[in-house]
Amino acid sequence: MSSGAAPGLSSKVARGVAWAAGAQAVIAVADLVSVMLVMAIWVPVAHWGIAALAFPFYTMLDTAADLGVTSSLIQRDDHTPERVSTVFWLNMMISGGLFVALLGLGPLYAWIIDQPMVGWLLIAYGGKLIFQNVYAIPFAMLRKELRFNDIAIARVVAHLAESGARIVFAAMGYTIWCFTLSALTRAFVFGVIMQMRHPFIPKLVFQPKEVVQYVRFGARSAASQVLYQLYVNLDYPIVGYYFGAWANGIYAGAYFLVLEPVRTIANVVIDVAFPTFARLRNDRPALVDQFIKFTRLNLIAVLPFVVLIALILPEFLRVFYVGDKWYDTDVPYVVNAAHILCLVGVLRALGFIGPPLLDGIGHPERTLRYMVVAAIIVPGMFVLSANVLGDRINFLSVAVGWAVGYPLAFLVLGYLVVKAIDLPLGAYFRASWGIVGCCLAGFVAGLATKLAMSGASDKARLGVVSAVTFAVILLLLAFWQKITPRSISASMK
Repeated sequence: MSSGAAPGLSSKVARGVAWAAGAQAVIAVADLVSVMLVMAIWVPVAHWGIAALAFPFYTMLDTAADLGVTSSLIQRDDHTPERVSTVFWLNMMISGGLFVALLGLGPLYAWIIDQPMVGWLLIAYGGKLIFQNVYAIPFAMLRKELRFNDIAIARVVAHLAESGARIVFAAMGYTIWCFTLSALTRAFVFGVIMQMRHPFIPKLVFQPKEVVQYVRFGARSAASQVLYQLYVNLDYPIVGYYFGAWANGIYAGAYFLVLEPVRTIANVVIDVAFPTFARLRNDRPALVDQFIKFTRLNLIAVLPFVVLIALILPEFLRVFYVGDKWYDTDVPYVVNAAHILCLVGVLRALGFIGPPLLDGIGHPERTLRYMVVAAIIVPGMFVLSANVLGDRINFLSVAVGWAVGYPLAFLVLGYLVVKAIDLPLGAYFRASWGIVGCCLAGFVAGLATKLAMSGASDKARLGVVSAVTFAVILLLLAFWQKITPRSISASMK
């Protein structure tokens, strides 16, 4: 494929990003509103802390149950009905084995952390692992075909169902269970829609020799994803183990307000990136150009959010969170942890693009190397910080572990990406620094406004500071970076 053949693909990518962005915006708002409601009205901080002890394993289990083999359906072009059916039955065996394993490992983990309920949460989620085979292959094939509009619609409907279910279950008194039960609801709805958009009924064949290459690719990709989920989620168990359920609830609140939205926003590009890089894997100039474009998109999407959170988080919490379950005295703890995690959020937004690139060009082993390094450095920093700083700054020590450990892992990823596509760093930084400058200017304007309104109410500061910050950023993006609704619309034609 030559770079001259790229314009049609570029339009598909732009439309895919637009669909994904719209979907993620709806999902993010629905998640935020539903979690705010259940946390402010029904779920005590300690109960969220207990539920969060199970969260780290959910996405990790999703990845392990798939073994990354469905990613091979996107990356490879040699499918047959027999091979696709074999992938399905292979995934069924893996997910069934994981469910059986959870019957023992779930209660064992719960016993270690002295929270029996967590074992049952993990067992319940194990049932979802088996059900997700209903939509795994249709989802992969839609991504391969770049049918991002179908995926976006399905995700919006499924996540709206999850948000509604979260509120309903919390109101019914299932304060610890509401997050897990709502995730199961989302999986069911998504599975139904995927089958409607891309029906798939497996053949009664199992030919493992036909999918050896799929497994080799997928196993390395899956191992990378399992390690990724391990290192980004071990902070919850470590906070819970060292500092207790209340501290874990506060920490989870900060994480939810910073790094979880960063992941959600970055998914707009991630969902499109892997199949796009796979299409461009033999065209280095197009790969470099697309990688830089995705970097700019992630910076535009994530940096304004991080800037705003850093500015208005105390006011936001006092206006929307403080009530019967959260107290005014909890706010400083959440704010301090969130401010530290904001530093991590910017780098993570950039780091999300690296693994899809390496996997898409057929080098999952390089992604695996990075994940091994990150899985050693980042959790190691969590534990080290908790032991060294825990007596002085409590659970904030784990947030400091993030701020120290992740930049080190990011350097390793950056080296692998630069080496893989011979990325011209000069062009990369020239394309990025202007967006960073726009957001820094927005931060300065917002901070000046906040200081000038020090005597105003929380609601007034929240509204005015947000408006000023976004206005400055958007105006600078338009006049300096030439990023306008018209330019975005033109790129999708």
